[in-house]
Amino acid sequence: MKISNVYIGGWFQRTMLQLTEVYDFLRNCDSQLELDKNKLEELHRNLEIGKIEYGVNGEEYVSFTTALNIQVKIFEDGLITVNNTNVSEDTLFADVDKVQDYYEKKLSPALNYLFSLGAPVPKELANIETIYPYFVICEDATRDDILKILSSRDNQKYFEFTCEKYNVVRGDKYYFINNKAQTLENIERYRRLPKIKVTI
Repeated sequence: MKISNVYIGGWFQRTMLQLTEVYDFLRNCDSQLELDKNKLEELHRNLEIGKIEYGVNGEEYVSFTTALNIQVKIFEDGLITVNNTNVSEDTLFADVDKVQDYYEKKLSPALNYLFSLGAPVPKELANIETIYPYFVICEDATRDDILKILSSRDNQKYFEFTCEKYNVVRGDKYYFINNKAQTLENIERYRRLPKIKVTI
């Protein structure tokens, strides 16, 4: 069994993100809004940005890599995926913490400040405690391999299902995905699942 990636998913509470604003900020630390330049520079520096890409794959997205082996992808509908590609079975939960830490302490503050002059987030959303699903991407994993790791962190298995491209075992906060298709495209947009067989 090989663990290749760890993802967390988030959603930025706006109807549609202005990706050009995000892209300008990531690329040049620039904003057309009356924001504090020093604050923008501090937040930009904390992101430790490497390569940046603006693309279209069904919908527009901005993605970038960081010096911390973190990859971030921000879609126009507000979906955000944060991915750690430097993971192993031995350090899995520390690797998960690294992704969550980057999202909460670096990425989220930067995006919140960038859009701080827009419409306020509804009070009901602003007060939600942050709990992420964690997506652990495996290759050549057996069901027993996954259940052994899952039982060390989650108290129970909720369900498992299979499809042509991957198998999934879900615990409380962890989704273990055995990737059979050797591509991450479908996994990044996990909510758009093909027809699947579910086992409770």
